Amino acid sequence: MAAAALAGANGAQAQERATLIHGARVFDGTGAGARQADVLIEGDRIVRIGRKLRVPEGTAVIDATGMTLIPGLHDLHIHTRREAFADAASLHRFYLPYLRAGVTGINEFSVSGEMMAGIRALRADTPRLTLAVRLGVPHGHGTESQFTNAITIQVTNPAEAHAAMAAALVYQPDMVKVFADGWRYGDPERPDRPSIDEPTLAAIVEDAHRAGIKVMTHTVTLDGAKIAARAGVDSVAHGVGDTLVDDELIRLMKKHHMAYVATLATYEPLEARVLAPEELALLTPEQRDRETARLAKGDAIAPYDSRRWEIMRENIRRLKAAGIRIGVGTDTGIEGVYPGFGALREMRLLTELGFTPAEAIEAGSSVSADIMGRHKHEGVIRKGAQADLVLTGGTPDLSFRDLYSVKRVWVAGREVSLD
Repeated sequence: MAAAALAGANGAQAQERATLIHGARVFDGTGAGARQADVLIEGDRIVRIGRKLRVPEGTAVIDATGMTLIPGLHDLHIHTRREAFADAASLHRFYLPYLRAGVTGINEFSVSGEMMAGIRALRADTPRLTLAVRLGVPHGHGTESQFTNAITIQVTNPAEAHAAMAAALVYQPDMVKVFADGWRYGDPERPDRPSIDEPTLAAIVEDAHRAGIKVMTHTVTLDGAKIAARAGVDSVAHGVGDTLVDDELIRLMKKHHMAYVATLATYEPLEARVLAPEELALLTPEQRDRETARLAKGDAIAPYDSRRWEIMRENIRRLKAAGIRIGVGTDTGIEGVYPGFGALREMRLLTELGFTPAEAIEAGSSVSADIMGRHKHEGVIRKGAQADLVLTGGTPDLSFRDLYSVKRVWVAGREVSLD
């Protein structure tokens, strides 16, 4: 797995090796309630949790009295403009809004295998980066622009898929994203595009799993989700929006341990979206002006958007009731889904659909880590886990609004600057 958030030379020298976060309410993401405790970090790991801990000489002590420590959040689905990868300063600037929102890990889907070594060589404060290779079919979704067409590997049958995966795995990607479903919700302005077939998708999954990496698909229909499940896909992004999920899909998802990442934030109708003050505070002045102008226009929601939105919301309720794992991904990069803001908006929408604030935080931390196969060492606060941590004001596990009060953030045990 590629670890970003690498310290710059000066920052690494100034960073204490051991840090004690003292007196925080610790919400560990494991399903347990919050408790007051101290958390000791050494290097990139949590080494002890308890009260009145003995610490190494020279340990930096942070007074977290009255604050809550939670696991770092993950956004399982983002797209970043290619200018971000020009140099370390650009990388930091583009990813800083995620850190300010408490997002310490992201799945980046706008890169190619050839770009990965250069990105990994950049040293900048960023969330932990999971870099994915992209596969799809000719003229399918994910090939619309000159850039996306160039970075999306295109295959039409299992033999081509195996050959493409052999070439892609040379770059050591952290995961695979497949643009599998080209259906466009009956939108007359966007005709359907080709979709991948099950044997071709299964060939991609076979090779990825043999290499120990996960596969997520762009899947937006009930039939497409069933194909993804039978092919062994680990998670579907965007979710079913053409009709309500049925018992057959739920059985397939459970059988194949497939998770669901709805990216509600990108499908929420913007014409009627009203942001709370704490959400607006995360935005730049330009973004706030854009939100104000959008509401002032008073545009009506298109019928297909309205119907899709209701279906997607009901499907979350049904899948939660069925015990399907639901993670947090946003499709940030799409209009109106801003970096960092998107993950908190996604979680906020989950709280409107039956999730408690605690469950929403777990969806963005421990559940998302589990979807990526990293539940043993990420997304939780426990001894031996990766020290990706967020210190907030208030009690975000009880009052979701407090999750917007991020005070300090650690990635791989190193506190990152939020300035």
